[in-house]
Amino acid sequence: MSDPITITIFTVGIGLSVPILWAALGELVAEQAGVINVGIEGVMLISAIAAAIFFHFNSSFLLATLVGLGTGLLCGVVLGWWYVFRGMNQIVTGIIFNLFALGLTTSLFASEEYLAGDLNDTLPDVSIPVLKSIPWLGEVLFEQDVMVYAAIVAVVVVWWLMSRTWFGVYVRAAGERPSAVLATGRDVQWVRFNAVLIACGFAGIAGAALIVAVAGAFNVNITVGQGFIALAVVVVARWNPFWTALVALGFGVTQGLQFQVNDLGFLSGLPTEFWIALPYMVVIVSLALSRGSQYPPALGIPYVKPSSGSLWQRVRRVLPGGRDETPPEAPPPGTGAPKGATEMRGLRDTQYPDDRKGPK
Repeated sequence: MSDPITITIFTVGIGLSVPILWAALGELVAEQAGVINVGIEGVMLISAIAAAIFFHFNSSFLLATLVGLGTGLLCGVVLGWWYVFRGMNQIVTGIIFNLFALGLTTSLFASEEYLAGDLNDTLPDVSIPVLKSIPWLGEVLFEQDVMVYAAIVAVVVVWWLMSRTWFGVYVRAAGERPSAVLATGRDVQWVRFNAVLIACGFAGIAGAALIVAVAGAFNVNITVGQGFIALAVVVVARWNPFWTALVALGFGVTQGLQFQVNDLGFLSGLPTEFWIALPYMVVIVSLALSRGSQYPPALGIPYVKPSSGSLWQRVRRVLPGGRDETPPEAPPPGTGAPKGATEMRGLRDTQYPDDRKGPK
């Protein structure tokens, strides 16, 4: 391949990797908190059609992106409630949510006729004056749209959030040892819920990026599995934001190859279907080779708060003169009953027999 073709492939690949990167960064936070958000694909779909509808009437890239972010946060409230507070199976719930999102967006696309033929401009490229002069790298990286630069900033922000703040400490502890979070007085469920909100908010931005930066219009199943690719990116990158960016770029480049088939020399003879399926084959191979990735110990396990008794027992404790009337637990078989007051008095009389006699 000649150098101009290589530059084109990487330039297109970076643009295509942006939605995957945004979604993967959010999923990284959720998984480190102990929640696997399989519904990330559905969040991207719903946010994408919301951004497309708003962009049709407003034509504002910024507001369309904010609508995608807000839609993602609303989805995060629903999914966070199911995952964290209801303790529902995270994988099954996520798959069902994806099916719901696919059906909802398909129905909206069919009912809103203007979406079918609507093709809008995407974000314009912004050249950085000095950095664009760097040989090869300047043409590839520093002549991109704003969404690419925002994604690069998001990588640094997520790294700082997870590695240099107390919030990151609590999030990682919630995924590794929830009891440690509880010992600090923090609520494990609320820590996980906030992590899910961040994950879905980033997925909402990823869905909006598909509209304002990549495709320019909505189509049925526009995500084409990019949410699932984001799940794989997090595992392959071992929950490291910088490696996540590199792995997402790799998947983006493999997606971009299908648009440069005619310039790939002898490889251009391969069927078009091969290039379309190539990113998904790379996902499978990458997951098979990343067996050393250590998942957070509490990943996918719902956290159940320790029981504090019935409502009446909790009320009795705070009333004046209240006491806990919780009956004592039965002893394990073979250990004998605990010493009661009568038995203790008998033991005292045996050890101190003179105390039973009255005064002389």
